[in-house]
Amino acid sequence: MMTGRVSMGLSAGMAVVMAGFLGCGFATTESGPGALPKDVVEVVAAPDVPPEAVAELPPGDPGSGPWQVQGPADWSTNSGLKPRAVHVTWQGDPAHTVTIQWQTDTAASDGYVPKVWIVPAAEAGEGPDGTMPFQDARVFTGTGFTYQAFDDVSPDGLVDRSQWTVEVTGLDPKTAYRYRAGTWSAFDKAAATFATPDLSPVQDVRTGREPGDRSAFRFVSAGDSRTGSDKIRENAPRLAQVDADFWLFNGDMTEVGSQPEWDEWLDAMSPILATSPLMPIQGNHEVFADLFYYQFAMPQIGTLPDDMKEHGWSFTYGNMHFVGLDSNTEASVVAQKDWLDADLAEASIDPDIDWVVAMFHHPAYSASPSHGSTQRVIDNWVPIFEKHGVALAFAGHDHDYERSFPIRASQKVEDGQGPVYVVVGGFYSPGYSAGQDWWTFVSHHGDKGNYAVVDVDGKNLTVTAYAGYGDEILDTFTLSK
Repeated sequence: MMTGRVSMGLSAGMAVVMAGFLGCGFATTESGPGALPKDVVEVVAAPDVPPEAVAELPPGDPGSGPWQVQGPADWSTNSGLKPRAVHVTWQGDPAHTVTIQWQTDTAASDGYVPKVWIVPAAEAGEGPDGTMPFQDARVFTGTGFTYQAFDDVSPDGLVDRSQWTVEVTGLDPKTAYRYRAGTWSAFDKAAATFATPDLSPVQDVRTGREPGDRSAFRFVSAGDSRTGSDKIRENAPRLAQVDADFWLFNGDMTEVGSQPEWDEWLDAMSPILATSPLMPIQGNHEVFADLFYYQFAMPQIGTLPDDMKEHGWSFTYGNMHFVGLDSNTEASVVAQKDWLDADLAEASIDPDIDWVVAMFHHPAYSASPSHGSTQRVIDNWVPIFEKHGVALAFAGHDHDYERSFPIRASQKVEDGQGPVYVVVGGFYSPGYSAGQDWWTFVSHHGDKGNYAVVDVDGKNLTVTAYAGYGDEILDTFTLSK
């Protein structure tokens, strides 16, 4: 999501940045302090729209609805305003909020108001065209911006995008909801229909658990797809059936992070994104860094430097606390260090939190000959992980699978005495060779691909790593408190 920290420095609603495509030397590019080059030539801020947030979603009285409304799955009157790449993240409390994002093709300067119409699933019909009760109290509005990015498909080499973000608040925890994202100009109460609707199909989202809720939940941890969008498209319908409460992605979704690559990746992931929130962090192959942060609205950490907001984030889901970190450069690692220490210190004494999990792109410990361990992570973050009882750390970068023994002070220790480091970097990217070193418990070459399903049940945590096509278990282990 574009925020005030974006280096374009929006003034008078507009800023212009010129950039060109890079060559292949992206392995040494920087993020955060030192700023990456940008695949963006123009950004125009849309008018701010005060959110119509409500504390709850009341049924209303007969004079104010609700009205039962059903429209086609493809409910659009203007092809340029048809919502695309609809997906969900969290900027706030996962138990009571969701942040819904989408794009349109036309510019944001013509009064477009982004809206999300959301209802409890128990009150809605099934399918992408299911009936939903409508009333004003069930509508939330948000903000957006327009940018023009370089593109290798359009005749003039440029592509227009408008990015929209709506944070829905006041939801009930552990509750299934159905929603449509987009806009309309008016609602005709007599006919119970919209004027000029441009709406997504009906999609599903489920709110999270409140802090301290120790009931079972599941998430998926994955990373490194790069050029693998076709294989994602092939496997996504099956992966959507994993029934994960949410997904973590440790970076390198794309080869360089151009807009056509994002369009392809988000479309390939759509069966998963239609039902599960996604919490990603930037990898080194998200070369055009601003485009990465335009696609995803992440938590805003007030104590991080302005140019690092959204690079590092944390949230608590049930009895587990998560931190996502930007490991791309020495400068970005150091810039997050004080916040990370304070965040994990608070989590470590919170009686509602049993588990702490970290995610970043560059692995602390990796025996792969392709990249291997990352010294800046070992020097700056590993002591903080050990100090505050991080149980599990996911990374990618090396396109293989590897699990470490528990480690403390650069030595193998007994279960529960130090973090376990897992490299899960094979979400349909080109495979790398695995290796073995003193810390390696198990490793697998990356030619089969991989992802991990994590089941949390109170004080037990089970990780099952699968080959990319789901037909082989590469590893399984359980941690207990």
